[in-house]
Amino acid sequence: MNKTPPPALPRRPLSRRDFTRLGLGSAAALGAAALGGGTGIIARPAAAQQPASDLQSEYLMELLLDGEPLVDTGHYRIAPLAGGSFAGPRLRGEVLPGGADWITQVSGHSSLDVRITLLTDDGAHIYMTYRGIVKQDGSDTYWRITPSFHTAADQYDWLNHLVCVGKNKQVQGKIAYDVWRIL
Repeated sequence: MNKTPPPALPRRPLSRRDFTRLGLGSAAALGAAALGGGTGIIARPAAAQQPASDLQSEYLMELLLDGEPLVDTGHYRIAPLAGGSFAGPRLRGEVLPGGADWITQVSGHSSLDVRITLLTDDGAHIYMTYRGIVKQDGSDTYWRITPSFHTAADQYDWLNHLVCVGKNKQVQGKIAYDVWRIL
């Protein structure tokens, strides 16, 4: 059976008004689908759902950094790092000199951007970077980081596949963190 195609519609540029109508019509259709497709059933927002499980973590290491005097460049400060150490159940070693923290002052808090090189006690190099937030609220300080690791060392490849969180702690003369891997 031969079916002839429908006649082609004349091509003309789509006006802004037509484009807006098409967009608003599509948005209305998507909104109706999200609210139960016109069936009277309203979908529950994701915030009303319960988590599937608790967040689990495992202690990874203590990180101790030796800071040098800050370089103030206005809204940005650079904190050179002279070295340090790290130790945990599965790795330990020293932080090599030459890293730094690029600190940005943003609306009541500081954003951290840190890059350092770790040298394990068995000679492996690990590039560690972390972003973080420091916020002073009266006498309380919120100071958290999200480290990530990159290494070509086979014995530490497992570090390349982690999500981690760190929390600042007070150690005299050091920038100090406890770091956990999220399971």
